Amino acid sequence: MSSRKFFPSIPIATALALSFGSLVVIAVLIVLGIGLISGFANTRDLLIDKANSAMDAARGDLTDLLDPAEEQARFIADLIYAGDIDVQNNEELSEFLLGALAGTPQIASLTFISPNFEVTAASREARQIINLNASGDPVGKKMFEDISKKQTGEWGALFYVPQLDDTVMNFRQPVIKDGEFIGALFATIPVSAVNKKLQAVEVAKGGTRFVLYGRNNVLLQQDGNRSQIHISKDGAVPTLDEIEDPILKHIWSPEKDPLSLINNQVGYQAHHLEILNNGYLFFYSNLEGYSDRDLIVGYWLRDEDAGEEIKRLALAGLVGLVIMILSAIVAFFMGRKIARPIRALSSASQKISNLEFENVGTLAGSRFKEVNEASDAYNTMIRGLIWFETYVPKSLVRKLMETGEARSEQRAVTVMFTDIVGFTPQAENMNSEEVANFLNHHFKIVTSCIEAEGGTIDKFIGDAVMAFWGAPEHQDDHAARACRAATEIRKAIIADNEERAEAGLEPVTMRIGIHTGQLVVGNIGSKGRMNYTVVGDTVNIAQRMEQLGKTVSKDTSETVFTLITDATYIAAGKEIMASEIGDHNLRGRADSVKIYHLN
Repeated sequence: MSSRKFFPSIPIATALALSFGSLVVIAVLIVLGIGLISGFANTRDLLIDKANSAMDAARGDLTDLLDPAEEQARFIADLIYAGDIDVQNNEELSEFLLGALAGTPQIASLTFISPNFEVTAASREARQIINLNASGDPVGKKMFEDISKKQTGEWGALFYVPQLDDTVMNFRQPVIKDGEFIGALFATIPVSAVNKKLQAVEVAKGGTRFVLYGRNNVLLQQDGNRSQIHISKDGAVPTLDEIEDPILKHIWSPEKDPLSLINNQVGYQAHHLEILNNGYLFFYSNLEGYSDRDLIVGYWLRDEDAGEEIKRLALAGLVGLVIMILSAIVAFFMGRKIARPIRALSSASQKISNLEFENVGTLAGSRFKEVNEASDAYNTMIRGLIWFETYVPKSLVRKLMETGEARSEQRAVTVMFTDIVGFTPQAENMNSEEVANFLNHHFKIVTSCIEAEGGTIDKFIGDAVMAFWGAPEHQDDHAARACRAATEIRKAIIADNEERAEAGLEPVTMRIGIHTGQLVVGNIGSKGRMNYTVVGDTVNIAQRMEQLGKTVSKDTSETVFTLITDATYIAAGKEIMASEIGDHNLRGRADSVKIYHLN
């Protein structure tokens, strides 16, 4: 029973008036309370400013180092694209790479790799150009192949460089000229350089800044000494378990208590944690786009260093408790009643626009008259659409939506007919429910294979399926798609027969006929009842090809026996394997047709 039968509907205008009135009352209470709890805001802002300053400084240090490296790589790629740098001239390329190092001291190396894996690397450590061929390096080749598929540059995963005895961050920029990939630029920055930058800036008393690589690897610590930490198993940076800091390694302990009051007000997360009988505050936020994982920038602070602020925060919280409760109650009930049904209606409407009827439920009633009326209309509509989906294939509707109007036209298409061999005798031994379940299961197997190749299900005729390719959307390879679908049907039926054998059921065998030709496709029918279908002699030939299988397949034990005409064989081209059977006369046709058996 819907909730509207328990609550009378009221106009939404009345509800809004009441809600705004309530908000005015709450606003007055808040203004009056500001004078009493001014310490609350000052204390809280002080703690937030301390967290923001520490993390903003760390984020700034990172971006100040990494952004110029990215810009340098992009700039050189633009010069190559514009023809100002000739990558075939190694001397000219080397001069540019060495010069670029001078302007970006944080970069350890700038490397250009050509498609034949010829490497030109400007090394700050060696102070020279290094030329080599990297075709024998499988890791480097894999990295190069990945970036060759990109259109824009990106920061890659961290990796350890033995020559530097350091882990490096790296920016990879594909170089494309005249639409052709001609190489890639790699700019590497040692983590030690970033750590040095981070160590140079002091943080608030008692605080320790850190940067995590993902959630479980430690990239940087303000006071950490990475040289005393073993390299992690992935050869990049240590895990939390491998570091010596007993505080940071427990950051994600399940016993942590989120500081929700702070989280709701600022752009980072915070939680409190008891470690070794002492309390600690952790503040952190994500920094995206500078590696294959998000970097987590943050810092931790001992309770004793933030104790006075926390005490004032708790005291001010008690003073303002009544106001917060009133605000929460009004915001909860009014916001929930107004926003929830509107959001639900919007979300459900979006699913309907995507034809996701199976994921859409009915909308509950509402105390608001207008929303309640909209919910009733929506629920009535969704019931009709669910029935509509039962009789009209979703895939066909989506295709028609994408291709526009479905006017009738003559077009070359490929038509398929499938049929179960000996279904009538099998059905005589089953009751009506068993027949329906059997056919539904069979049609599910067949239609999934057809739709996977972009086919359109036209209709079900008893135990037979009629489908076609090439409409409503144009498909140049419609014949090959139909043949591939027939092959997948054979594989699926064979797999299903294995399950049927385990259940003690008889195996299913099928015949399939496929023909390619011109016919009329579009909306056929009357104003009150219209079908999107195909009409023409091509349909008749495809059906008679399936029927011809009764004669041609007598001497074979194939689970799914597929016949195609020479028109389909020619249109499908080299994508299929088929054996010529010979010329056969189809029922109702004077001319013979060359027949092929799809292997």
